[in-house]
Amino acid sequence: MMDQKVLHNLHYLEKILDLTCDTLFLIDQHNVCVDAIIKTDNPIINTRTQLIGTNILTLLPASTSQLIAVEFDRCRQTGETSNFNYDLPTGDQTYYFKFLIHKFDEFHLLCQYRDITQRSNMKYRLKSALKAQIEVGKVAKIGHWSFHTKQQEFVHTGYSNLLRMNLLEPQVTPLADLLLSIHPDDRKKVYDFVNSDIVEYSTLEYRMLFPDLPIAYIRATKYAKHLENDQCVIDGFSQNVSDFMKNRNELEMVLSVVHNAPYSICACHTNGQLAFVNKACRQQNMLSENEDIAHLLIYKELKNFSSRGEWESFLHKVRASSGYLQYRCDIPYPEMDIIGSECSALVIKNGNGEDIIWIIQRDISDQIRYEEQLLKSKETAEESEKLKSAFISNMNHEIRTPLSAIMGFGNIIAETADPELRKEYGQILTTNSSQLLRLVSDVLEMSHMEAGKVRFESAPVSLKGIFNELSLSFAPSDDQPELFFDIPPKEVIAYLDRGRVMQVLVNLINNSMKFTPAQGEIHVGYLLHDHAVEFYVKDNGIGIAKDQQELIFNRFFKINESEKGTGLGLSICKGIVEQMKGQIWVESEAGKGATFRIKLPINNIDL
Repeated sequence: MMDQKVLHNLHYLEKILDLTCDTLFLIDQHNVCVDAIIKTDNPIINTRTQLIGTNILTLLPASTSQLIAVEFDRCRQTGETSNFNYDLPTGDQTYYFKFLIHKFDEFHLLCQYRDITQRSNMKYRLKSALKAQIEVGKVAKIGHWSFHTKQQEFVHTGYSNLLRMNLLEPQVTPLADLLLSIHPDDRKKVYDFVNSDIVEYSTLEYRMLFPDLPIAYIRATKYAKHLENDQCVIDGFSQNVSDFMKNRNELEMVLSVVHNAPYSICACHTNGQLAFVNKACRQQNMLSENEDIAHLLIYKELKNFSSRGEWESFLHKVRASSGYLQYRCDIPYPEMDIIGSECSALVIKNGNGEDIIWIIQRDISDQIRYEEQLLKSKETAEESEKLKSAFISNMNHEIRTPLSAIMGFGNIIAETADPELRKEYGQILTTNSSQLLRLVSDVLEMSHMEAGKVRFESAPVSLKGIFNELSLSFAPSDDQPELFFDIPPKEVIAYLDRGRVMQVLVNLINNSMKFTPAQGEIHVGYLLHDHAVEFYVKDNGIGIAKDQQELIFNRFFKINESEKGTGLGLSICKGIVEQMKGQIWVESEAGKGATFRIKLPINNIDL
């Protein structure tokens, strides 16, 4: 059993001191250390330092030595114990120590050295943290509070949202007074928030109203609950987040504008993974409104790119353009009636410093259609100008010739007494007058067709009857090719405009006679199909070269410019046939004759 007087036992005294005490110095009247128990280990005072026989003040920095010297003198004179903290700066760091000085006897002082570096550093850090917290609270408008549920009162410290200032001392605010400044729609939420006895971390946002000031947005957080004087006290803090809410509201507004913009907008990572698509982009690419896009790839889900290689090539172009590229996209979106888009691609870094590729597509379909319409109008105007020039040139020649003949022979007839000559000249006048009349008729016919004034009247007609009438219209002549009508024996009744069909066939027959020698033949007939009749005029004349077969139906075009005529005959035929919902074409080889074919609906009732 341990001796009850162990603390008084000199045998254990050194051990007790070693366990309970820091470094001890015993110094004489000259401040020289005469004995020491050293437990300290710093660059100045340690077991490796020769302390015995050394003036202790010479070991310490001058500023510290001067302060301790004063305390040595005071202690010797008064006998009072000195208890102060001191700094011990060294080359590596500053140490802190508590130095207790006791008057041991008339000639000696007992000094107790206690290292408090760790405690001082912790205290300094806590003090700095507290100061930083206070300063941050001022700037961030953070206030701490405790709510006493029984009194229904807050104890505020820090920033007060109610007073709009930082409190130097705690202030008590009744809940009723606070509620008066809270938005009416949020009062019940605040009341329930602070009076709830649920022990858990929770947060609430509410609004405060101040005269002549914008609405203030407050975020309150309760984090602890404890009992004080038999009542529940809730601890929490509040922060004025008006600036944050303003920025958030503006951001939400911008996002809403982007989401509902009439342009297709999408964003993706450099590997093609989608990060954002707005409403228009979803609609164009058939993505549902609620579909999560985080796992989708742009070159698999959107029409912009068909493969990963195409996406990587596009990404290279954007980066080569300093992160901004404008281009035209002709990808059609039939569901949206889009035929083309004007696009912009740009690189913007996100909050993590990662490159995000944004692509904006603006529908320019109306502009494209307008440009196409302008181009067609321009081409039509140019064609019209060409036709006008050709018309003037042609008419100048075609009208001048018969007019000259009419005027010339008119004067000759007036001066000729011979009846035979007068008759011959009269026939010449008639021929040229007929040519002039035909010229004017063709021009008027073409003009009416272009203006849509040509009328068609469909009625049941006999195809045999048409060909019988044609055979009577063309009398045989030695100086013209022989004309044959290939009429099938079976009677066929068709709904057609008889007069227009006759007009076209007569024009084609006359055309063939001009280019077929007198020893040649012309065959006229028709073939029956399921719902159509195909007329043909076939000759063995000079034929038409391949490169001219499409041109012969153009207005004012003539294979041989020296031939008489306006160049409107075949163009008029084409116009009539097309307005009768039919087709006209030619089959020919140069030197081997030509066959003109006309295919018309056999029941053309809706003309």
